Amino acid sequence: MDPFKPTHVSHKQVEAYPIAAAEFQADGSGRIALEGGRIIDVGAGFAARGAPAEGDYLVRYAPVPGETDGYLSHSPRGVFEAGYAPVPQQADARGEPALSLGETQAIVETKTAPRVTEASIKAKIADVEYFRVRHLTICIITLQNGFFVEGHSAPAAPENYDQGVGERYAYDNAFRQLWPLEGYLLREQLAASEADPIRAA
Repeated sequence: MDPFKPTHVSHKQVEAYPIAAAEFQADGSGRIALEGGRIIDVGAGFAARGAPAEGDYLVRYAPVPGETDGYLSHSPRGVFEAGYAPVPQQADARGEPALSLGETQAIVETKTAPRVTEASIKAKIADVEYFRVRHLTICIITLQNGFFVEGHSAPAAPENYDQGVGERYAYDNAFRQLWPLEGYLLREQLAASEADPIRAA
C-alpha cells in the first residue's frame, strides 16, 4: 500500500476513507471499493465480525512490526465520526491568538469534563530545588513517585541576571513539562474507564 498518511485523529492517528461498495468471500476476505473509485483487497477474516455497509469507513492504522502496511479495519460511519476528527490540511488560523491568557483561563474554568489543572499537578510535587551555575538557573521538580523534570533559565547578558527572576523562569520551564505527562496519564485513565465502564463505576 501507499506510505501511511493520517487523515483523521483521536487518541491516535489513522487513515480513513468512506466505503462505496464491498463484496466478501466465505473466509471474510474480499474487495472494497472506496468513494472515488479506489479498490482495496482485504485478507481472510476481515469481515469476520460483520461486513461493512456503504458509507462506513475503511480504517488503516499506523504500521507496526508485523503489520508493515498498517492494520486494516472498518467502522460504522456514526461511530467513527463521533470519535475522530479530520487532520487539518491547512492552518486553521494565523497570527497571535485572539484570546488573552486570562480570557482563555476563564473559559477553561467553565469546563466540567475531567482535565488536568495546575492545582492537581502541584499536589503531586514532593520537592523543588534550584541550582545556580554563573548566570544559569536550574530548577529540579521532584514528584511524589520519584520522577523529576528539569527546567532552566539564563539571560542573554549576564548583567541582567537576577536570582529570583531566574528561579521563577526555571520553575515555569520545568513545570510546563509536567502538563503533557499528566495529560497522558488522565487520557489513559479515561480510556480504561471507557473500555470497562462497570469497573470504572
